[in-house]
Amino acid sequence: MKILVDFSKVKAIDFHTHAEEPCNSCRDDGYNEFQAGMAKYFRNPAGADGMLPTVPETAAYYRERNIAAVIFPVDAERETGFHRYSNEDVAKLCADIDDILIPFASIDPHKGKAGAREVKRLLRDFGVRGFKFHPTMQGFFPNDRDAC
Repeated sequence: MKILVDFSKVKAIDFHTHAEEPCNSCRDDGYNEFQAGMAKYFRNPAGADGMLPTVPETAAYYRERNIAAVIFPVDAERETGFHRYSNEDVAKLCADIDDILIPFASIDPHKGKAGAREVKRLLRDFGVRGFKFHPTMQGFFPNDRDAC
């Protein structure tokens, strides 16, 4: 799949942009509180409800500044207990905003062969361009052989 970002025209690329769950829906798993705490910690200019921006809002922010962004969710269900924002949903959103966003995915390395199958499917069917691993949120050490 072709990336439509015109790299000769953007002035920078943010290589670390989190795709936040479709926000502002009531959740009972603690994620709303977690997200509001993250917004406060990072001094994010979030809305009055304290929630972080959605993928389309993130795209608008970067487009306004002429900056491309690698964007991804974090598959940390096993470690955090928070519902997973699907890689497929983020990739589909990016397909409609591909002039500024570059879709990456996240797969918990503890998923083993199921994770490897997901990698292949995301590359083949959803145009994902890379993967984000988050040791602290996914509960592994970077040098953990089982996570390789």
